[in-house]
Amino acid sequence: MGKARRNKHLKRQQAASAEQNDDVKISEALIKISEPFHYENLDLAGYRNLTMMAMAAWNIANQPEEKRDEQILGFIKVLPEEQVAMQMFTTLIKRKLELYPNDNRIVKDFKLTEATTEWRLSVTSFIPGISR
Repeated sequence: MGKARRNKHLKRQQAASAEQNDDVKISEALIKISEPFHYENLDLAGYRNLTMMAMAAWNIANQPEEKRDEQILGFIKVLPEEQVAMQMFTTLIKRKLELYPNDNRIVKDFKLTEATTEWRLSVTSFIPGISR
């Protein structure tokens, strides 16, 4: 398949995914699932850490249920206060599954930048099974 044809095919699949996910941007979805942990005094580093946890929780929630616990434990081993991290992951995964049960996009990376009055979140994701 040529490059132009691959790109056209990818755009069609992205449009279908956007339609399936009610045109919700993945960055908006990550912000929404992490809302219970947004605090007024959260600084940029804290927000970056929260976004990283939301990203990991999102991807773990898209895994088969029997694999989730193992993946959570592998992730929180490196975090301080494992008990708190486990509670946060449980909440984030639950919110992802409640709010976006059919959204199977995988979050690849994110970029958080500080604007004058707000933070801006840009997210890179992909749809499993679709290669570029």
